[in-house]
Amino acid sequence: MLFQNIASLALLQYAKHAATATNYTPQALNPQLTNTIGDKGGPTLYYNGSGPVPPYNETSPIPAPFTPLYPTNQTENSFYNQIAAIVANGSNYTTKCEKCLASTNVFHEAAISQPVSVITDLLIRVWNLTDFAIYAVNGESEFSGVGGLGPYWAQLFAKMNESTGDYQAWCYYQWDTCTVPPTIEIDESLYFSPKPPAASIVPKPSGKTINVLHLSDWHLDPRYDIGSEANCSQYLCCRPYSTNTKLDTGVSNASVPASRFGYLYCDSPPDLALSSFKSMPSFFNVDDISFTIFTGDIVSHDNDDQLSRAYVEYEETVTYEVFKAEMGDIPIYPTLGNHDSLPEAYNTPNNIDGKKTAGANNIFSWNYDLLSSMWERDGWITAAEANHASTHYGAYAHTTAQGLRIISINTDFWYVDNVFNFFNFTNPDQSGILKFLIKELEACEAKGQRAWIIGHVLSGYDGSNGLPNPTALFYSIVARFAPATIAAIFFGHTHEDQLQIFYDYSATSLNGTLRNTNDIDISKPLTMGFIGPSITPLTGNNAGYQRYQVDAETFEIMGIQTYFANVSESLTWTSPVWQFEYDSRSTYNVNGTWPATSPLNATFWTDVTYSMLTNQSLVERYNLLETKSSVVTKNCSTAACAKQKVCYIRSGSGGQGYACPYGDGPF
Repeated sequence: MLFQNIASLALLQYAKHAATATNYTPQALNPQLTNTIGDKGGPTLYYNGSGPVPPYNETSPIPAPFTPLYPTNQTENSFYNQIAAIVANGSNYTTKCEKCLASTNVFHEAAISQPVSVITDLLIRVWNLTDFAIYAVNGESEFSGVGGLGPYWAQLFAKMNESTGDYQAWCYYQWDTCTVPPTIEIDESLYFSPKPPAASIVPKPSGKTINVLHLSDWHLDPRYDIGSEANCSQYLCCRPYSTNTKLDTGVSNASVPASRFGYLYCDSPPDLALSSFKSMPSFFNVDDISFTIFTGDIVSHDNDDQLSRAYVEYEETVTYEVFKAEMGDIPIYPTLGNHDSLPEAYNTPNNIDGKKTAGANNIFSWNYDLLSSMWERDGWITAAEANHASTHYGAYAHTTAQGLRIISINTDFWYVDNVFNFFNFTNPDQSGILKFLIKELEACEAKGQRAWIIGHVLSGYDGSNGLPNPTALFYSIVARFAPATIAAIFFGHTHEDQLQIFYDYSATSLNGTLRNTNDIDISKPLTMGFIGPSITPLTGNNAGYQRYQVDAETFEIMGIQTYFANVSESLTWTSPVWQFEYDSRSTYNVNGTWPATSPLNATFWTDVTYSMLTNQSLVERYNLLETKSSVVTKNCSTAACAKQKVCYIRSGSGGQGYACPYGDGPF
């Protein structure tokens, strides 16, 4: 998740609830270091890094170098001196973009000619020179310490090429110094056959439904420290080191002590996470749930230099043990989040070493092996599907007992924080993950089988997460196979309850064989993307999850209920209090004209967006529900905010989303 400035939100929350800090009950600050909620035979969960939780300074392995080490007379100092001269206000480089491009080229030349240790040392020196120590104490901890990012960046720089726009993309998306690169046009003939007329025919609802649970962004924090500063000035709050610099408070005199049940600027403590499952029987019969989808993110939001392979493995293992214990025989179909890898968000294509291997030599194979083996062990996917996931970035496709094909893809291959997306930048599918998706959809189409696509990082919305080129190809895939084959798409990542509508292209979008994927026709809605709310409250939201009523044959969404826990009240709880928040059909069918037997499809939600443009109260309602009714929800009371909100909902790719803040978007 990309973070805002939490300090300002924290002070807002403090102003509203400071009085609560002196009125908490003993239970909320019970110092017991193991969970007090949960009795279904799952693993014991710990607080404050106690028990078997790996320590902060656990060292992880680093990738072996694969670039040839050519003889060279250049030294680390000469490379450093070149970059230092570029960074200085030299006459040859008049803009920040020029400096970034030139510096990136020096790193590329160094990476193809020098040992990895030289690149790591060079990164440390340049990082400290330019004071870029944002997510770590200094360059040493970021690149050679526990963070260990130096060898990964050396791999990236060695592969970058100016001819494919890599330098400009790196300097725009990572450093905001150059202009945004143009979105490539997609030659769809290279990926799939033209859309047949039958692919535009939507199956009729069956009149029968099943219930499905959607969980997302669990973010369990086994280092959560009860009684520490929850109202901190820097993330991550609710840790022993958390402080509020403006109030001069910390663990010994916290302005808002961290309740054992969670807070708005902290990840999920064990009892809050477990209480989400405990709350379910109060709202519905859990045995009536046919299956669950989990759209990713398990690990807490620690800085790079606080994470390790041991910690990630621990988090992933206990999480899936909890899920299995709590849901029993109800299948769970997971997907990988950006926080389900190490380093966070990093995934390399299997061909990064120039070989077309199946993934056995991928530096992240250990993680794909671990996750796929647990999913197979718990009976959620087959041995063959687990084998594919282990060698293809955790991706798999599985047919449920009800006949739905669930296709799970690793969306880190379009996520802006995965640095390995910045080589061969103009290739929209360097990893092959989208070719896998196409193959699965083609098979479904041939059989007349309906499919759900599940991923973590959404493909569009505000454009800050999904890179334009791979999400442009994804959009073309959706336009090709919806609405007949793709019944719905599901994401997580934002920690908010949001929507994303996919439309068909305008007649003017095709120039020969090249498709302008930003040229869409909102009079032709195709299918929906549903962005599930998070269990974690982090970034100022409440905790939440959703239940769907799903047509038993078409697998379209017929109804949605959202449940939430208002963690701003956690200091008054003796146990987390979960509440029913809203029903989507009754909330958004504002004119009462949508038939009760019709699905909540892209046509329904497009009508909702038109209503939002003329009904400000509906916009503000959507805005509040995005945060699961958080007390620190930002205001959206202007026509400009409504227009931008609608633009985001109608943006299904990165390129479309990037246009929203700067104009009318692609509409």
